Amino acid sequence: MRMAPILVVEDNEINAEIIMSTLDTFGIPNVLAVDGIDSLDKCNGLPKDYYSLILMDIHMPRMNGYEAARKIKTELEMTAPIIAQTATHTTAETIEEHHSYITDYIYKPFKPDQLYTMIRKYMAEQSAPDF
Repeated sequence: MRMAPILVVEDNEINAEIIMSTLDTFGIPNVLAVDGIDSLDKCNGLPKDYYSLILMDIHMPRMNGYEAARKIKTELEMTAPIIAQTATHTTAETIEEHHSYITDYIYKPFKPDQLYTMIRKYMAEQSAPDF
């Protein structure tokens, strides 16, 4: 059975490379979008369940992660959980404001095992490989 890829939305080339190589190490297929607009392009026209998870950077040029996540969920109706990646503190008000399209938050910098734990939390048990 094919494991659905994770969409990695990250404008920082170094961060993107670290995340994608970590996913590769875990045997998890992944696709890179370099900003919010690119993430919409990488979802447009695909089946709504194409991605197993979306890792969304929040602070990006052209379109921030919150706007991209909202459009992915409401306009493109993608079903994958969206995990926001951020280096800044997130207030309870911000979490509440975006809860309809942001499933959870992971704070940068994060370790590979923290990323893996987050992925396991939201992917079907049989889909995510064990260490």
